[in-house]
Amino acid sequence: MSRLHTRLLPLAAAAAAALFSTGASALEFHGYLRSGSGVTSGGGEQTCFSLPGAYTKYRLGNECETYGEAQLDQNLYDGKDGVKFDYHLMFAYKGTYSSQQDYESLTTDDDSRDWALRQNWIGVKGLPMLHGASVWAGKRYYKREDVHITDFYYHDTSGYGAGIEDIKVGPGNFSYALLRNTDGDRGMTRHDFRYEGLSLGRAGSLDFSVEINRADSTNGATAENGGFVQVEHMIPMLGGFNKVAVQYGKGSASNMSLGYPDYTADSDHKTWRIVDFGIVEFAPAFSGMYTFVYQDQKDNYKWTSLGVRPAWHLNDYFKLQAELGYDRVKPENGDTMHLTKLTIAPTLVAGRGFFARPELRLFVTHAKWNDAARDQWGGVAGGATGRFGADTSGTTYGFQVEAWW
Repeated sequence: MSRLHTRLLPLAAAAAAALFSTGASALEFHGYLRSGSGVTSGGGEQTCFSLPGAYTKYRLGNECETYGEAQLDQNLYDGKDGVKFDYHLMFAYKGTYSSQQDYESLTTDDDSRDWALRQNWIGVKGLPMLHGASVWAGKRYYKREDVHITDFYYHDTSGYGAGIEDIKVGPGNFSYALLRNTDGDRGMTRHDFRYEGLSLGRAGSLDFSVEINRADSTNGATAENGGFVQVEHMIPMLGGFNKVAVQYGKGSASNMSLGYPDYTADSDHKTWRIVDFGIVEFAPAFSGMYTFVYQDQKDNYKWTSLGVRPAWHLNDYFKLQAELGYDRVKPENGDTMHLTKLTIAPTLVAGRGFFARPELRLFVTHAKWNDAARDQWGGVAGGATGRFGADTSGTTYGFQVEAWW
């Protein structure tokens, strides 16, 4: 049996089992996709622009891969008293753009294309003794928070675990999750505490998060404890909202959103970050998103990011959108790097509003960077061999589709 067939069998089996279960009428299918292709000015495949040290890049007209998620949700039990047991399964696929016209292998030996298990969990809702709270166990996306235009999951503790969420406590809701990670001879037990929805009236609401890492290791391996705190404020604004998150991480939680947890970080590793972003939709003809990030990793580097993506809706099915993003990385020792990226994208879209999807886009992207950034890319700008050489600017153009359901 081929490697491809072996990897597709779990998804096919899961779908068949769900379809022929006693509650087949309750099966739901959800998903996400983005795909497309592009070229670089002067020839060659599309180059995507990102600054070394920046956690993210500005996405519009600046993604060089195909990515998709397929999720099946099946009700397993629906009690007369309102108790529900639900199963959630998600597979994902990610791969580089391929020049193949028809047959395209979904796997390669170098993992540039691969399938992955993203979620596999069961949740219970409506238990009378929990007064509306829910219980879950398995592998899941857990209360992820992101900035869409940069795909920045600034708060993400997803993984294997179990928990209870949305217990009504005073004016807000309390949640606790126990999560576990292992890496060879090293392990990490993570305690995730949330208190969300503290109303401030017209001033919006507050959410609080505390995470405590407890490390263990064997056979001479080492791992450090760590901790993370976040306070987040949200307020409705201009038909949308604004969110501000202030974060601090130490030890194995000092990287916060990159390869969580960090087994190599000791107690001297400390990071603080502020994330400000929002959506505006104050008129049917206009929507947009903006973001600002400042991050300081002690004795390492400072990262600043600022960007906007406005969209003008000419009618229900066509809009012109643009994205302007700027990143700066200042190492503790070394020259400061800069990158500015501008994209224009005429777009077919299913309706108005910033998050209306699907979108079918054409795009032109132009980026400019300084010598320090080019040198960090190994003296080859854009990080793509032979693409821009010693230049400090470049252009790409192409098409892309994005959808979720």
